[in-house]
Amino acid sequence: MVLIQTSSIEKKDNLSVCNLNYPIIKSDNKKNIINNINQRIYEDIISFKASIEDILDMIPVKNRCLSCINTDYYISYNNNDIISIPIEFSQIDGLYNISYINSYNYDISLEKEITLEDIFDSTIDYINLIANKIENKIKELSKELSMDKYIMLLDYLKDIVLSDSPTFYIDNDGITICFSSYELDPMIYDISTFKISFDQDREYLNKYIL
Repeated sequence: MVLIQTSSIEKKDNLSVCNLNYPIIKSDNKKNIINNINQRIYEDIISFKASIEDILDMIPVKNRCLSCINTDYYISYNNNDIISIPIEFSQIDGLYNISYINSYNYDISLEKEITLEDIFDSTIDYINLIANKIENKIKELSKELSMDKYIMLLDYLKDIVLSDSPTFYIDNDGITICFSSYELDPMIYDISTFKISFDQDREYLNKYIL
């Protein structure tokens, strides 16, 4: 287990509010992996801030709404020299709220980033498994949706292009796959998550993660 402290970047003016909280890992372990993780997180925070500011600078002042940019994190797993820290990046601009998650999953002792290939058994097509999880969740929600909305969501599902490493984080009972809302439906402005359970999905998982 490593110690994790919070650092922040705050800025406020008439047209924008910036409140960026992010973790800094502290450890007696002298391995380079600690510095690498901290550097990567910091660079992602600064890049997010700069990209939003660049967009706002292109909008005439008279046309701008109050923009709020935030980051928040939590420690989903910190044990056995494994850490998993999802960070939510959010921008609220007028009535619009866009959020997405970056996650930082590392094995400190092995000095490596944990990927989905480390999570799943090598014989498993985990991209297809994740796609099925999404489809099943949409079916669960179908009772709350109109038929048109349900069909539209299924169409979006078919169009999703999953990379070899979708965003995920580790917790005590499984792996959570994260999608920005607009990857599923551009009219939904929240974050969608899909669980791979250590218990129920055990047959699909690598011995390493179990």
